[in-house]
Amino acid sequence: MEVLDRQEALVSNYEVLMVLQEEDQRHKKIKTAPYVKYPENVNTLKFEALHYLNGTACATQSAEQIAALKKGLAECDLTKAEVLQIINLRPKRVVELHLIIEECEERFEMEDLEYILDEVKAALPRADDDKDDEGGDMDEEEDGEGEMDVDNNP
Repeated sequence: MEVLDRQEALVSNYEVLMVLQEEDQRHKKIKTAPYVKYPENVNTLKFEALHYLNGTACATQSAEQIAALKKGLAECDLTKAEVLQIINLRPKRVVELHLIIEECEERFEMEDLEYILDEVKAALPRADDDKDDEGGDMDEEEDGEGEMDVDNNP
């Protein structure tokens, strides 16, 4: 199989969600016409993709927020793919950045990673930011205490 028209641009989950929502609205308008019928597998694929994407961070994003984040991350030495993954995954912790950014430890200092996280939090705010920060600290403490108890038992 040969690719005839290669797409050069990368698209974010937000952009995919917008296209699917527009297509869904167009499909609902056309649905009343008896001569237009979509294959069932297309409807299923669209439904499943919309269901998944509406449960991710992209459902609360806007084009302006993404543009602001790209502008804020412009001074960082990130590839287009890394910026796209940061937009799609919306990392909240340094460990998540290590999974997204190739050779993270060699390329960035801890302060740089904290700057990236601050930019993400400022540009793409979410209601669950405070809950995750508080809950994450408690879970780590509890896990640490649990491990100590197990080690102390004979």
